[in-house]
Amino acid sequence: MRHVDRAGAGLRAAVRILLLLAWTFLLFVQQLLGLLLRTGDGRHIRCRFYRGALRILGVRMMVRGQFSPRRPLLIASNHVSYLDIFVLGSRIPGVFISKDDVQQWPIIGWIARLQNTIFVSRKPGQARHELNPIVAHLTLGHNVFLFPEGTSTDGRQLLPFKSSLFEAAIQGGAYVQPVALVYRHRHGGPLSLKERALYTWGTDAPFLTHFVKMLLRPGVACEIWVRPEIPPTSPRKTLAQLTQTRIAAPLRHREHLDLLGLQHADSGR
Repeated sequence: MRHVDRAGAGLRAAVRILLLLAWTFLLFVQQLLGLLLRTGDGRHIRCRFYRGALRILGVRMMVRGQFSPRRPLLIASNHVSYLDIFVLGSRIPGVFISKDDVQQWPIIGWIARLQNTIFVSRKPGQARHELNPIVAHLTLGHNVFLFPEGTSTDGRQLLPFKSSLFEAAIQGGAYVQPVALVYRHRHGGPLSLKERALYTWGTDAPFLTHFVKMLLRPGVACEIWVRPEIPPTSPRKTLAQLTQTRIAAPLRHREHLDLLGLQHADSGR
């Protein structure tokens, strides 16, 4: 039986790789034609690419709340996995901010460059200079995605938010839209520690090894908690604190409900 399961997982991974390659090529051609014919900057094509890729990868999304109709938005989210980019990018057009070393990552780096990602070093002395491209996008009315933790976690807690890039919301006149991402079992229950390790990703792990292991899995669900937007009328440190508070609330709420569910299951035995 175990041999059959492994064979099925291997076939699943192979089919997903082929579908991802075909889907990426198709959408790349569409985006290239759009640029050549000057029919747009490809933002909506990128949304379509992310949605299709998530279907191929078996990621099911559950959205709680609605994105603000205001434009532009600085969309700030906790960072759990490279899947976050696909999840957020599938819901609303925008460009991502990423660490500059992501450019060198296999597959993800190429996709990031193709999607007009804004690369930053996050070095203290460069913060003011790195605001310029972010403010430029916001001034043009483009939404911008920010992961203010500066790195990824296993999704069970938040790291302190770095406040420097929130200055872009003030200079660009953009409301901040906090978003909390919670990864769940594909049937809705909490992920086990083993399952969590297969979908969450720290940058110290080899990307390709982790990606292949994820392809072998049936799939995962992601809850997208869209929190009330915050006007850019406060200092950047206050914006960062308010954003972290609003993102932390759904994480605590989900953790509390899961704990109650485990207690209820134990009492019923």
